[in-house]
Amino acid sequence: MPGLTDEQVSAKWLEIAPLIDKMAERIADPSDFPVHPGSSLFDDDQASSPYGVSHAVQQCLVSGVDHLHAAKSLVIDLKMVHASAVYSLVRGSLETLSAAYWILHPARRDERVERVLRWHARNVAEQYIACEPRGLMDEAGREERLVKLDAVAISRNVSTANVRAGYRSSTAVKYVEQNPTRSKPLLPWQLCSGFAHGRQWAILGVSKQEQHETADPGVLKVKLTSDLTRVLYPTLNAFHLLTDVVELLQRRSSP
Repeated sequence: MPGLTDEQVSAKWLEIAPLIDKMAERIADPSDFPVHPGSSLFDDDQASSPYGVSHAVQQCLVSGVDHLHAAKSLVIDLKMVHASAVYSLVRGSLETLSAAYWILHPARRDERVERVLRWHARNVAEQYIACEPRGLMDEAGREERLVKLDAVAISRNVSTANVRAGYRSSTAVKYVEQNPTRSKPLLPWQLCSGFAHGRQWAILGVSKQEQHETADPGVLKVKLTSDLTRVLYPTLNAFHLLTDVVELLQRRSSP
């Protein structure tokens, strides 16, 4: 990260690594993150049943922590800083944690219910795309699932059109970006997505480059590598977002 010495970068990694380990332990504990009766999240679950708000948020949290812990394990435990892989892992963390925050953050219950239904509608849409060509799901099966989402939406006076439209990962990430959180995930998510898709603007713009001449005039071979400093920026943003999500989840889960 700009402005930090190598020693400061190493110290920051060693600071957050045990905290990420602790979160990995917490998501593995089925008794952790309880939703207490009398809490706003408990009532959210009743209003969105059978598509519990807390269930979706916790699923996103588990996925976000799992990706982040894998990145930490590569960098700190195995001391392997791949040119692209860490960014792809952190991207998964940023996306799923942003989705958790996006679902859980709105002040109005009906908006939280709408968002969890949109999250499920996106799941139905992607399941249909993957399964229909293989004969594992047809239009009737897709519609059956959407009608069940419609029923919950109608019970809360939520637009079924909005629900069926689903949501995009960029919508959730931009929502976090626009709200007062520790993390500003938009640029790191865009960078990590660039790495995941092999985009030159991200890879050439961020990676350390070692150039080698070739027999072709004007053509160079470039060796691309990363280091602790480069991968800290997106990882730290994911860690900050994780902190925001956990604090919000615990607050909404308490009476």
